[in-house]
Amino acid sequence: MYRVIQFCINTNIIVAIAALSLYKITELIFGFKDPQMSMFIFFSTLFAYNYMRINLIIDSTTTHYQSNWFKKHRKEVFFILATSAFLTCWCAHLLGFYFIKLIIIPAVICLLYPWKFNIGKHVFGIRKIPLIKIFLISFTWSYITFAVPLMHQNIEINYLAIDFFFQRILFVIVISLPFDIRDIPYDKIKTIPNTIGIYQSKLFAWFCLLIIDCLLIIDLINSIITLPYFIAFFLSIELCAVVIYFTAKNHSNMFYGVIVEGLSIIMCLFVLIASFI
Repeated sequence: MYRVIQFCINTNIIVAIAALSLYKITELIFGFKDPQMSMFIFFSTLFAYNYMRINLIIDSTTTHYQSNWFKKHRKEVFFILATSAFLTCWCAHLLGFYFIKLIIIPAVICLLYPWKFNIGKHVFGIRKIPLIKIFLISFTWSYITFAVPLMHQNIEINYLAIDFFFQRILFVIVISLPFDIRDIPYDKIKTIPNTIGIYQSKLFAWFCLLIIDCLLIIDLINSIITLPYFIAFFLSIELCAVVIYFTAKNHSNMFYGVIVEGLSIIMCLFVLIASFI
């Protein structure tokens, strides 16, 4: 069982489920269902995160802690990469040209993100831009799991949509911070934790969560969301705050791959339960 879970962590299957869970929250809140979009979210995330790990396989000099695992399981990783790439393209084709136009910018960012380009004596790359990593991830995840589905469904971009989009960005920033804390010994780029420190990064995460809590309270008072949905989101945010508290750079891969990634899945389950009340 442990090996199965480890395989799901290292091949980013749990990450893909987490992204799908965030999208499902969007469906539940705005009252629509789109199986093709669900498939696209899952397989595109699976492709993107395995694609970004290619350098762990092809670069023999890398010292990343996952490098040996990826080199040992390169056949399985490439199979998942090829399969997810095909299914991502197939789902995008089914969703139509308008959808493809909506995702073209994040798709280009995803394809260029892991690579560095030598221009003269200078080395350029999206990943090399200081402190941009976490904000790029949070915006891309929020855009794909929230904004794109609403635009594709022609749902009005009103206060509720803007409010929840902002909350989604803050939430993804918070659940991304533990991974930057974990990667402090390996990151050669400037991130929030290796710039301001771990404790200060946790304070920043809690501040983001506090903003979400305040927005949720305002939404409840103004009857923008129902009490069951408020409780579902509020409990998810408080659980997230507890996980941030226990985050440390020496935790096992299981902590990050299951507990931290599982925060999105738990939130989806809470919201699903709330939808039946």
